[in-house]
Amino acid sequence: MIRKRKIDLHYLIGTMIEVPRACVTADEIAREAEFFSFGTNDLTQMGCGVSRDDAGKFLPRYIELGIYKEDPFVSIDREGIGVLVRMAIEKGRG
Repeated sequence: MIRKRKIDLHYLIGTMIEVPRACVTADEIAREAEFFSFGTNDLTQMGCGVSRDDAGKFLPRYIELGIYKEDPFVSIDREGIGVLVRMAIEKGRG
């Protein structure tokens, strides 16, 4: 239909980064993807090894003990998940 009507269509191909391995291999993914979008809820669950559904039972205590500064599902855990996101960005742009 686009060819038939001679529509000039420009688009980019991207991917959602939702698992730690995708962050580590972002340079390989970037060979095909023109942009990344980050699924931070899934990345946080997999990167921290906690289920969002169960985290409410123990995260308040973790915050109280200083393990996390804030709930990582409310605010990005900069020292953990943030590093994975930064790594993916740098590797993807490289």
